[in-house]
Amino acid sequence: MFDLLHKHKTFAQVVLALITLPFAFFGVDYYFRRGDSDQTVASVGRDKISQLEYDEALREQQQRMRQALGGNFDPAMFDNPEVRYALLDQLVNQRLLEQRARADKLRVSDTQLSQFIAGLPPFQEEGKFSAEKYRQVLAAQGMSPLMFEQRVRGELVLAPLQDPIVGGSIAAQTSVARYLALSDQKRDVAIARIPAEPFARDVKVSDAEVKAYYEQNPTQFQTPEVAKIEYLLLTQDAIAAQVKIDPAEVRQAYDANAKQYTTNEERQASHVLIAVKPDASAADKAAAKKKAEELAEKARAKPDSFAELAKANSQDPGSAAQGGDLGSFARGAMVKPFEDAVFAAKVGDIVGPVETNFGYHVIKVTGITPAHVQAFDEVKGRIETELKRQKAAQKFASSADQFQNLVYEQADSLAGAAKALDLKVETTSFVTRQEVQQLALGNAKFVQALFSPESVQSKRNTEAIEVGPNALMAGRVVEYKPAAPRPLAEVQNEIRQLLMRKTASEMAQKAGREKLALLAQGKEREAGVAFDKPVTLARSQPPAGVSADALKAIFQADEHTLPAYTGATNERGGFSIYKVEKVIDAPAPDAAKLTQASSRVGSEIGRELMNAYLASLKADTEVKINSAALEKKAGQ
Repeated sequence: MFDLLHKHKTFAQVVLALITLPFAFFGVDYYFRRGDSDQTVASVGRDKISQLEYDEALREQQQRMRQALGGNFDPAMFDNPEVRYALLDQLVNQRLLEQRARADKLRVSDTQLSQFIAGLPPFQEEGKFSAEKYRQVLAAQGMSPLMFEQRVRGELVLAPLQDPIVGGSIAAQTSVARYLALSDQKRDVAIARIPAEPFARDVKVSDAEVKAYYEQNPTQFQTPEVAKIEYLLLTQDAIAAQVKIDPAEVRQAYDANAKQYTTNEERQASHVLIAVKPDASAADKAAAKKKAEELAEKARAKPDSFAELAKANSQDPGSAAQGGDLGSFARGAMVKPFEDAVFAAKVGDIVGPVETNFGYHVIKVTGITPAHVQAFDEVKGRIETELKRQKAAQKFASSADQFQNLVYEQADSLAGAAKALDLKVETTSFVTRQEVQQLALGNAKFVQALFSPESVQSKRNTEAIEVGPNALMAGRVVEYKPAAPRPLAEVQNEIRQLLMRKTASEMAQKAGREKLALLAQGKEREAGVAFDKPVTLARSQPPAGVSADALKAIFQADEHTLPAYTGATNERGGFSIYKVEKVIDAPAPDAAKLTQASSRVGSEIGRELMNAYLASLKADTEVKINSAALEKKAGQ
């Protein structure tokens, strides 16, 4: 089993992703307890998925999304029932696979686990596993080795069930070639547009129609609800601004990390290489050495001609054209005999021949950049900033707990939380929901909480809501004005124009479809349509002004009866008719493209097969969902 895992890089990438999961908020027992919560979200056969386990998975998924989307992440998306059910479905699938693994008696020994982890690049130094780096990388993510190893062991056990299905699917070459032929096909298309605007001249909208629309759509013509609010924002940056760093601590950090501020000595050199093959005979080696000695003598006789000598004689294709120049390098960049010779010489020295596994080198040292240690004054500002960031990160968790407690316990005011945490209560004039969302770093959940009926009526603090990475916000409504209808007299012209555009659009679309029907019957003269100059359209690159639905219709048009016609409503409310004049078949794919497409199609097939496999496991297992527990928000 371990050999199977070792051969697949994609699986290693999945395991490496575990390193970035947010373990810091939970203790080790949190990850190993199952079924110890009073609440069960789902049961899979005899196994149960607890509320605790579901909340853990929810937080991890939120962290992944936050890392992927950055400032565009909105925690409120996880309040969507479909999202929460999809996450539970993943947990159910995992439990089904675990049950199958137990039935198949799949195991991962401690030796296999150790070998696998030792081969992961983040834990290596100079190509070898480093126990110290292993602990450091995990500690930086708030994990202990035990926590990480338990998670990796679980992934390794499940891999033999998943990897052969997901990664082993092969698509037939003929199917892949047909897929590429269709996806890369292009079509020359002429476009005729029937705009809505000319029809508007003939549209008459009565006062009765305006009034009827106004009465049927009362919420469409309202002033928005607004509120004066107070809010409090706790961020890690705000805490960092309060952190004071002792200058002695800055100096201590500098002294403890001296290597970090040291640039090692570098040498610049050029060389002439007389190459020797690894399996060369003694005679060939002797001849190469003799030639290198002769070149070294010439170089010492005329040092200034070294570049010309290298261009004419060096057998190093990477540097010969540059006169043998190898640039600057520090120790560790070159093979040891070469490096030792260079670092033992002075500027201008001609060294060699020096034997390496590449052959014989004649070397000229052309420059020395001494080692440099950045002075304390150069880096103390950077060190102080980093120390502040570290301390602020440590302090944020406790400050966040205090913030949450205070805004809840002193619910009629934010002043107590502001005083305790040295923050400022911000007050606004009347603002809309959209403006509140901007204040909340784009977070919709805060807006929903602030404008909820309970918040508006009681004028009490909202709960502390996470509005961004390391950012909590609470607010309260000070004064509220509900949405109110605008008078008919104020909006009647707006309604009249809206109805005119709507009717004109319907007329244009009706006329367009009638013309399209005539064109399909071959009655081009009767249709009276003027097409633009044809343009070439690609299935994968929708052009401006052609909707996805229109593009789909264009490529569904029968290519055997050209010209072929199709049509769709356009973005201005009119109607566009598309005349497919020519089909441009894609060139035969080269081997590289065919291989890439085969992999992509195979992956899709693999996913479908995996879904089918999971469905078969689910069909043989009784799965029950506790909807009430699932819809309960984490922490409630």
